[in-house]
Amino acid sequence: MGRVDVDILIVGAGFAGAATAYHLARAGRSGILILDREATPGVHSSGRNAAIVRQHVEDAAVEPLMAEGAAVLRDGSLATFERRGLMLLGHSGTDVRTYFPRARGTGRWCPNDGTVDVAGLLATYLADQRVAFNTKVRAWEQVDDAIHVTTDKGTLACNILVNAAGAWAGRIGDLDLIPMNRHLFVTTTLDWVRPDAPCVWNTDGGLYFRPESDGLLLSCCDETPDLPGHYREDPNVLDTLARKLKKLQPGLGDLAVRSSWVGQRTFAGDRRFVIGFDPRCNGVFHVAGLGGHGVTSSWAVGRLAADLINGKQDPLAAPFAPDRLLTEVIADRHNEQELAKLGTT
Repeated sequence: MGRVDVDILIVGAGFAGAATAYHLARAGRSGILILDREATPGVHSSGRNAAIVRQHVEDAAVEPLMAEGAAVLRDGSLATFERRGLMLLGHSGTDVRTYFPRARGTGRWCPNDGTVDVAGLLATYLADQRVAFNTKVRAWEQVDDAIHVTTDKGTLACNILVNAAGAWAGRIGDLDLIPMNRHLFVTTTLDWVRPDAPCVWNTDGGLYFRPESDGLLLSCCDETPDLPGHYREDPNVLDTLARKLKKLQPGLGDLAVRSSWVGQRTFAGDRRFVIGFDPRCNGVFHVAGLGGHGVTSSWAVGRLAADLINGKQDPLAAPFAPDRLLTEVIADRHNEQELAKLGTT
């Protein structure tokens, strides 16, 4: 057996990697080291979001993880949580004006959803963790029973490599994952916005907004494929936002934008999470493709990932197995097994 520097090496100190490390430590695992390419955590997707805790989503496989994560966030023990409520327009018949007088439409009222302090949440997950910042992963390979990871600071050998690299997870894990840019905007001060007003989300039309800094934080839910970490602002998206506001939420009136930024959400082709061991290399584990749901689902995703790494079975894991992204690999392995049965290999 060759050298091993750490037991579990996690690439990425965002929500996926941090929550996985948190639960591994709670389960008694030691010898964990997190690598992050930046000088501080949350520089990328984990710090470029709307901080909305949303329990209900369209995918029945994802929703249990969202519900589990949201339930933990609501008690406020991990980070400050504001139970402001969330209206998912288009899901049922409750009039949104009951909760947000200027909004329009009917939908599903979710009184227990809200917003969370994302920086505080990430800090809780990372407390007492060993993190090597300013460290970029260049490549990895299996050497005997260990995984050797080459970084710009040298090479580390580990028993298990956890790929939680966010927008870079596709590159590091050789997976078909696509980073998508999304714009967020904050308006100038609006004297009619209550600080405790709920979040409102037009799920069909692709528009959400919530109170922020005496105005509104808004997004038209745009999606543009781009390279990891390339947050290129597109001025045409502002026109898209204006058109959607006029069509879906005319009661908000004319809004002036004070600031904006771009975040990235990373997706697999089927838009489901990727959580599990890689069938091509048993020492590599993926926690990726959270598609913008990292804030709400992080607790449950980290718990599920830690359980699987520790050998526990969980029926929730099946839809997220990386095998589904590697159909050619699985087909080749099946063919080899069939040939072996016939005694031809």
